[in-house]
Amino acid sequence: MDSYGYIFTIDALLSLILIIVIIGVSADAMDIAGTKITDFSNEKSNERIVVDLAEVLIKTPGSPENWEEIKYFNRVTPGLRDIKSNYADNKLSMAKINYLKSNPNLMDKMIPEGLNCSLMIYPTDPSLPAIPVINRTPKDDSEVYIVNRTVSYEYSLYNIYSAIIMDNLENNFNKTGYICHYSSMTNTHKQPDFNKPKPGWICKPFKISAEDFNSTDFYLITYPPVLNDKNSLWLIDRPDNTTGSTQKFTKSPMNINSRINEIWDGNGLLVLHVYTSGASFNRFNVYLVGVPSGTPENNIKVDYIGLKSAYFILKIWN
Repeated sequence: MDSYGYIFTIDALLSLILIIVIIGVSADAMDIAGTKITDFSNEKSNERIVVDLAEVLIKTPGSPENWEEIKYFNRVTPGLRDIKSNYADNKLSMAKINYLKSNPNLMDKMIPEGLNCSLMIYPTDPSLPAIPVINRTPKDDSEVYIVNRTVSYEYSLYNIYSAIIMDNLENNFNKTGYICHYSSMTNTHKQPDFNKPKPGWICKPFKISAEDFNSTDFYLITYPPVLNDKNSLWLIDRPDNTTGSTQKFTKSPMNINSRINEIWDGNGLLVLHVYTSGASFNRFNVYLVGVPSGTPENNIKVDYIGLKSAYFILKIWN
């Protein structure tokens, strides 16, 4: 072989080596690019999953709508929206929240296999405790995807049977107006006049079902808890049974089971009567609430009554 043959062979070998190097570098680059594309795709996929899951939980009541009342939930899709609310207010049902909290495995059916999730509800009022709906913690090396939404909800499962709001007397009566049964007696229950001021009674009817009667503890709660109106009184009776004496309010919620037991007749009408001095600076609100039997008295708080706002924080991770 002459010198030209050696030169050609060496040039061809060098070219081949260069091509192999280029192919190797290209392959590595393609692997890196492929990995990045896969990671990006997974990231976007997980972001979409957590956003869509939050929308389902907040915007829908679930399927079926009363899934929180069903013991066997093979075909249940959880949703937390209060069915009495509209789609715009992001109001959640406390009953659904509590049921999901007791059955966290329902959430596992809503996310792809291999993913995990947590759900916390943090009231905007720092005095209220957070609600750990799905209380799980990701590992330190987990890639976590988060959605934070503002929602509203009734903090506790209080059933408000009657609410006397002294700032707006019209809210204490139905559209036709309620005429207290004492108005036909000598001891008339005339409304107070906060402009003069003049004392009087605010009387509001309510009903208790047989189911609630057998499973509920009843309380009277005032707001503010410490009353300025030392002469304020309350009475609960029936229009056809006016026996019973007036009682004073207390600083703490009052258990009134004994009074309800005395006068409840199965499904008849009961009436809450509240007496006030009529002085504007002595105004207070009164709530007659029912809570599940056996609820500790330290869990009966006026702060828990009414609609609360909170942060809905949903997380998913691999």
